Amino acid sequence: MLLAHRPPSVNWEPLPLDPAAGAAAWVWFRPAINPYGILFVIPPELFSEPIALKNLSLRQLILATGLVGERVLYWSLNGLNFENTGGNSPLMDQPLPITPGNPVNLSVWIEPLPALQTDAAASMFAGQPSLPSGYAPAIAAAGGMAAGGMAAGSPAAGATDVDLQMIDGIESCWNGIIQLEVRIGSIRKELAGNISRLNSLNRDLNSDERRTCDSKDIQAWVEARRWLRDSISTLSRSVKEIDVGTTSGAGQRHKFLEIYQKYIVPRIPFAGLRQSLNEFEAHRKTVQNVLASAQANIARSGREAEQRANAVLARISTKMRSIRRKD
Repeated sequence: MLLAHRPPSVNWEPLPLDPAAGAAAWVWFRPAINPYGILFVIPPELFSEPIALKNLSLRQLILATGLVGERVLYWSLNGLNFENTGGNSPLMDQPLPITPGNPVNLSVWIEPLPALQTDAAASMFAGQPSLPSGYAPAIAAAGGMAAGGMAAGSPAAGATDVDLQMIDGIESCWNGIIQLEVRIGSIRKELAGNISRLNSLNRDLNSDERRTCDSKDIQAWVEARRWLRDSISTLSRSVKEIDVGTTSGAGQRHKFLEIYQKYIVPRIPFAGLRQSLNEFEAHRKTVQNVLASAQANIARSGREAEQRANAVLARISTKMRSIRRKD
């Protein structure tokens, strides 16, 4: 099967490498960020005993997908780019470099077929049912990226197919960034609400509460307030990261917006296009990490501190009501 004859993945798919040992990597065909390519994620456990796929090469990975007759233009391995000059780079047959305990992240760019063949393949698979959802490693978020966006201009004269592929990749990246920023705007409001509630809880006990408390209650409230202060600090750091961090206008966002408006919308190739694609990918991942960190801080630090404080106050309140009934 040719890549153009295969529908884009809708989620990560298992890629058997050694069925006898139960060894499988994860693959995403034709993601929005790389519409003429493939993403691979190889879990670190596949390089340990007893499976030990230590001699796995890029060519073996591509053959395992069942694709034939494809020409690899270049590939990116853990952030490093490699050219497949002439289509026969010896690096394709070299064992993939591994770091013990870390997954291997591989993005492969394939030479596109002529438009007529690609269009015919697309119509052939129109309406094909979605693949079942599967495990999605945190490293790659290609599945969360939008395929749509602003309408691009006509390609500039002299633009090669590879140039246009990379421009498409940057455009998809930017669309994904915009969607993530919308979610960050929402989480920013939630952070502010959480901080306000925690600040209102972080108070001294009133006179009635102090008279009711024993030493254990006092110590529990001191500990609860420590959790409140730590959580307020954690959530405030998330707010600062959103407001003035790398992903904000005070950081690198204006740089990426300028490139997008100046070159990507009118589809004009420029020097350093491939490097810019890598930078857009890295920025999208950074934005995603900022969002994930803020969500985790709200779910973990904010809610746990609020629950601890409310539990102590509820226990003191119960004692107060019991004393009043006796009186």
